[in-house]
Amino acid sequence: MFAARLACSLPLLFAHSAAVAPAAAAVTDVLGHYSGTAADGERWEVEATAADQGFAVSVRRGGQAYFSGRFVPTARPGVFEAAATGLFAALGRKRAPMNPLEGEELVWAREVAGGLVLGRLSIENDRPLVRTLSLEREGDRLRLRLERLEGERLLGDAELALEPTGR
Repeated sequence: MFAARLACSLPLLFAHSAAVAPAAAAVTDVLGHYSGTAADGERWEVEATAADQGFAVSVRRGGQAYFSGRFVPTARPGVFEAAATGLFAALGRKRAPMNPLEGEELVWAREVAGGLVLGRLSIENDRPLVRTLSLEREGDRLRLRLERLEGERLLGDAELALEPTGR
C-alpha cells in the first residue's frame, strides 16, 4: 500500500520541481544572504554560498534552523545531491545517506530559471511527505516559496520576498 502511495506521489513532485527548464546560472543567481518577514510576522533568513564543487544553503525560520544542506553536482545537469557531512564525510563517504524506506531523508536540489528548488522526501506515519523550498531571483530580491506534498495534496506553507542583507 505504501509503495503504491509513494509511486503516485513522485510524478507530482517531479513535475512540480521540473516545471521550469533548468538554467546554468541558477545557483549563482541565489548566492547571498537574504531576510524578510512573512505575513504572519515570522522572520525568515536564507544564506546561499558556494562550497567546494557545489553550494550550501541555510534557512532560518523564526530564529531557528529550518534547513541546512550542502549540495554537489550529479551526472544529470542542473541536479544536485546532498553531500555527506559529519561522521559520514570523515569516513570518506561522498553522498549523504538517503534511503527514505530505511528512515533516512532524501534531499536534492534542482536548478530552475532564476533559482533553485530544494526538495526533501521522508516517510512519516507510513506516508510519503515531500517538502520543497523554491528560491527564485526577482530583481534584487529572492522569492521564497515553501510547499509540501502530503499523499496527493500539494499544500503551500509560506511565500514571501526576501531582501538582500549585504552580509
